[in-house]
Amino acid sequence: MSANWVKIYSTTQLHKAEIVKAVLEDHDIQTTQMNKMDSMHIHLFVGEIEVYAEQDNAMRATHLITKHEL
Repeated sequence: MSANWVKIYSTTQLHKAEIVKAVLEDHDIQTTQMNKMDSMHIHLFVGEIEVYAEQDNAMRATHLITKHEL
């Protein structure tokens, strides 16, 4: 991942990260995810799933997340 990607959302629940990703991509904002969950201890919620957007779209993405109460 290049340096111009910014973390805009993080959660311990994969479905919430997928919803955020889908909403942003519906608004033509390219995203990527980094899953930092430990698969051996998924029931303990160790780590997070992070959603990233390009720096140029970060403010717009954050606004959409807030607007849709994600």
